[in-house]
Amino acid sequence: MKPTSTDTAAPATAPKPSLLTRFKTLVVEYGPLAILLNFAIFFLTVGGFFLAFKLGFRAESTEATAGTLAAAYAASQVVKPFRLAAVFALTPLVGRVPFVARWIQRTRQPSA
Repeated sequence: MKPTSTDTAAPATAPKPSLLTRFKTLVVEYGPLAILLNFAIFFLTVGGFFLAFKLGFRAESTEATAGTLAAAYAASQVVKPFRLAAVFALTPLVGRVPFVARWIQRTRQPSA
């Protein structure tokens, strides 16, 4: 008798690592490049929201009493998963640029 698809056990999959664990792995592999890209994307996001709010964009959930910078920071926290996804996608791509790859090699700590 041949086993059917319901008779065979599915292979056990390891639980997906948390975002913090994946970010730490990215930092170990790419060093300060991952941190720099993270902060660059963060400040671009906050700056973009700040500019949008200054130019008159009003979100429905933005409190009228909140300062523009505080509202921009709060809005940037809403899009945090997208920012981290951009960091995870862009870091390996930027790390392939030749002068960036050389910089990563120079900044990498020698193993003991």
